[in-house]
Amino acid sequence: MDKLKIAMISNTTPDTDILQKQLLGVDCELDVFICESEGETIEAVKGADLIINQSVPMPESVIREIDTAKAIVSFGHGFNHIDHEAATENSVMVVNTAGFCTEEVSNHAIMLILACAKKLTILNDLTKAGKWGPNTGQHITNIVPITDQTLGLISLGNIGRAVARKAQAIGMQVIAYDPYVQPWIAREYRVELVSSLNEVAGRSDFVSMHTPLNNQTTKLIGAEFFKSMKESAYFINTCRGGTVDETSLIEALEKKEFAGAGIDVFEIEPTAENNPLFAMENVIVTPHSAGASNRATVASQVQVGQESARLLNGTWPMSLVNPEVRARIEMRAPATRN
Repeated sequence: MDKLKIAMISNTTPDTDILQKQLLGVDCELDVFICESEGETIEAVKGADLIINQSVPMPESVIREIDTAKAIVSFGHGFNHIDHEAATENSVMVVNTAGFCTEEVSNHAIMLILACAKKLTILNDLTKAGKWGPNTGQHITNIVPITDQTLGLISLGNIGRAVARKAQAIGMQVIAYDPYVQPWIAREYRVELVSSLNEVAGRSDFVSMHTPLNNQTTKLIGAEFFKSMKESAYFINTCRGGTVDETSLIEALEKKEFAGAGIDVFEIEPTAENNPLFAMENVIVTPHSAGASNRATVASQVQVGQESARLLNGTWPMSLVNPEVRARIEMRAPATRN
């Protein structure tokens, strides 16, 4: 029996040492392809038994060209760069590394909440500029409290639940909008489920986004939501930029419909250097780094390797994005070496 072929596609040269250690004992070979065009991606995945994807776009036109692979294992929590609906239609599993950076992203969200509330960047810049006194005083007198304030979560998945746990530890009350979460799960995490996005907007002192990006959530949050927010509230986004209408976000901030924002993700990344958000002193921005840490980097590689080994050995993955594909697939025989 020939070795099974893994095609790893990436837009940069990847470090595969940790990943390959998870594949020891599996009769396979790993080929790395740097893909800078759709055509290069199509050529790379031809004849592969498994595809590992590190941030390479795979629209329907690429998915249709997959001829032998039954699964795509993707680095990271998000999977919006892969057309998972087309993958289902073509009997291809899409697997992500859900959970590898839950603590990092939830910590980042809490950090942005605290930094916005305490006006950290504004006071940092003024203090370093030697403007301690009346200049800092006008901001200090308007600092909002955190304890006993209401945090509204958009989505109560793994990361949302971690944020809820940490927010409660600093005395916040937590509500959430998530039509896919059972009430008993919300009760377990001491979170009040609400029935609409507008209720989250109207009741929250801080709003934090944690929904995946898909066809149903693209520009989920827009002008109507921002108009419903309290003038004193802050908006935090550490999930995907495409879940928010960025133009409406900018316009709402310019109109002072709410107090400010902490933004880690943008509609287009890297975002333009002249993005109006960069000029707003009440907006804190980071470069899609919420999930980053040296521990998370290792965890992601380990998880990709482990999921790949499961699939090549005929076992269902732990983190299947499109579970409806199960009915279309017959798992392969194990590829473990004797």
